[in-house]
Amino acid sequence: MSRLTELAVKNRSVTILLTFAIFVSGIYAWGNLQQELLPNIDFPIITVVAPYPGAGAKDVTDQVTKPIERAIGSIPRLERTQSTSANSLALVVAQFSYGTNVKDARASIEQNLASAGLPTGVTPTVSALDINASPVIVASISGANGVSLDQVAAIVRSEIVPQVQSLQGVSNADATGGLAPRIQITLDPAKLAATGISTAQIAGVLQANNLTLPAGSLGADGQSVPVSTTHTFSSIDEISNLVVGVKGLPAAAGGGATGAAGAT
Repeated sequence: MSRLTELAVKNRSVTILLTFAIFVSGIYAWGNLQQELLPNIDFPIITVVAPYPGAGAKDVTDQVTKPIERAIGSIPRLERTQSTSANSLALVVAQFSYGTNVKDARASIEQNLASAGLPTGVTPTVSALDINASPVIVASISGANGVSLDQVAAIVRSEIVPQVQSLQGVSNADATGGLAPRIQITLDPAKLAATGISTAQIAGVLQANNLTLPAGSLGADGQSVPVSTTHTFSSIDEISNLVVGVKGLPAAAGGGATGAAGAT
């Protein structure tokens, strides 16, 4: 029998107390362990999506993809990049070594892209791979007792989504599906030919009258408050009464320009 065993047998009470103390300490340490069901894990992968409407794949490669790759290439700890160029779209995926601060790398990429010399109208979107952005609960809601789908969608967006977002620990809640009102504009070819108005002109007028533009700022209590001018269509009458062109010259007296709205 070893000396340690003999000592434990001779001092049974001390051995029991020591064993109990170790057991209690283990229970206490286990209760204080920092555990998370879904821990925050930052994968060092950043994607850049840059739409270039109307451009071919070669133009996208030369004017968008290559400047983005050069902007990413100067970021430290970059391991490799993978790019895809298609008609009207460029996609670049950058992979960094593990341990890289993803937020700092993303900020550096956005800063470099601002001076990358991309074509006018190209606004790249920089995003990091985040598994926590995926929904953890997906629920489907349907109507009963004759409730229509648009009524269910209105209840979900006005009542259920705000209540879910107010719960502790909920980062975001989104609602998809349901019915959404949509206005379809059908052009009359005969009226377009008679007035000389093109479809592009009508589309341009519609877009120009449904915009939100910055209008400067106002000073209030030593702070600058941005001001925006907003106009959105709120009724079908606004669209039907929209003037998209004129036919002929104004009459000298008693007559006015005739609105040519070749759309129904």
